[in-house]
Amino acid sequence: MDIRFCVHYQGDGYPPSNRYCRTCPEAHLACDALWARVVELSQSNNGGAVPLAGTRAEMYPNPKNPENVRMKINCRWNLPKEDFLYFIATGHVGMGRKGHRDDPKASPSMTRQEPYVQAIAAALGGNECVEIRNVRRVQKGGTI
Repeated sequence: MDIRFCVHYQGDGYPPSNRYCRTCPEAHLACDALWARVVELSQSNNGGAVPLAGTRAEMYPNPKNPENVRMKINCRWNLPKEDFLYFIATGHVGMGRKGHRDDPKASPSMTRQEPYVQAIAAALGGNECVEIRNVRRVQKGGTI
């Protein structure tokens, strides 16, 4: 994880600071709005599976924890808010290995979230999505 992915990030990339996006006091500037769009997308089939184009994955809401959405192919796993926001900043959210938490291509959760995050971003409008552009601007220290 590249701890410089966002100017507002505070931590060393190790738990619990790898989940900083969930409590970031600046998240209201742009990140919360984008994550709300991801959660809305997960709920867009009335709680049923939302297929992610170009993948075999399906996305579901996580009613117990709004900081995650659920993903499923053969088994279920969580896509946490911080992994999605890290992808927006870096374009990477790959699998991490123990002892290699400083790998800039590894996700904050150290789980592989590619190509699912790309499919979610595309479903939201990709680079044309206002919320994605706003998050990138704020992550770099700019304003909306």
